Amino acid sequence: MIADIVIPARLADRVREAGFRGEHENGAWALFSSASILRDPWSGTTRRRFILRELRPLAAIDIDSSSPVHLTVRTASFMRVLKDAGAAGLTPGFLHGHPSGYGQFSPTDDDNERALLAAVQNRNGGQSELVSLLVLPNSAVKARRWRTATSVDECTVAITGVRVRRFDCSDSASAINPLLDRQARIFGHEFNQTLAKLRILVVGAGGTRSPLAVMLARAGAKRLAIIDPDTIEATNLHRLHGARMEDVGAAKAQSLARHIEEMGLGVNVLGVRGNIIDPQHRDLLKSADVVFCATDDHAGRMLLNRFAYFYETPVIDMGLAVAKDASDGRREMTGRVSILYPGAPCLICRGVVDMRRASEEELLRRDPENYAAQVKEGYVLGGWDP
Repeated sequence: MIADIVIPARLADRVREAGFRGEHENGAWALFSSASILRDPWSGTTRRRFILRELRPLAAIDIDSSSPVHLTVRTASFMRVLKDAGAAGLTPGFLHGHPSGYGQFSPTDDDNERALLAAVQNRNGGQSELVSLLVLPNSAVKARRWRTATSVDECTVAITGVRVRRFDCSDSASAINPLLDRQARIFGHEFNQTLAKLRILVVGAGGTRSPLAVMLARAGAKRLAIIDPDTIEATNLHRLHGARMEDVGAAKAQSLARHIEEMGLGVNVLGVRGNIIDPQHRDLLKSADVVFCATDDHAGRMLLNRFAYFYETPVIDMGLAVAKDASDGRREMTGRVSILYPGAPCLICRGVVDMRRASEEELLRRDPENYAAQVKEGYVLGGWDP
């Protein structure tokens, strides 16, 4: 089972600092929540995502000995971590650094972490797991997940927030794509490499989302999913990238995915006809490293708003509005981009999502008859201009 580690950006500096005590190794205990992905939409595999929730740096009393090449800790404080993990349903973890620059978990690390895993499973049950983080002087972070004394999985690591940084299991860098040379000159090769590694979900395939998805593919995204419940109408054709007259009646997301495939850029693109609110799309949502939201409904935005903060997954929410002045016919167009992550104001705080509208839209989806009755009685504001 593949595993991913998510480190919120607000904890990233603490993670780096906890790994070193001057030129000596140092460490910290950690607590992770987790999310199971039964089927990764791109690979079809089972995944597990661990999200760092709390870091407890080692105190001087917790360290038996330390040098530039070793760290020996006392486990008394670890027992308190295990108690808290068991009570809250979290996974315990251990973090340490290699100030010497040695870029792998060492045989000594293996032995120490097996001992920690034994303590975890003795205290919290035989199915309990241990997550281990290794911090390097260049700020790179490596991770692995222990399930048994002989079953250990290398993990990818993502630092998420207003910016996203990703570390894979191997040290090898992605090949430089000559087609993206000008982009690399502006943002650097690391930008291109990171974008190629991310799983990106675009919610909506309409007038704002279709150019976005195409631009992501052209910019070097390699794993892209698009979800939208609607089909193409003739009045959509002037603003849906790649849509043809013969596509009228086809699913917007699938038509857009077909267009991106035909570009020949090697993008693993999925087009899903559905509503992101529906439970059958939970794996699609939880698998994403970044979500772009430009859905028209308040209920979908409400879900993604909550998702960003609970799963520490950045959501980039976009809106475009056109207003017409009834008196003189003048039109005004406004656009908005909001990045959602813990520490940033949410869509409710910004006045973007109307909770009443979200409730009404969810009622319409779940119970159309009750919705119609409430419209008739004046309890629902009802409808919107397409």
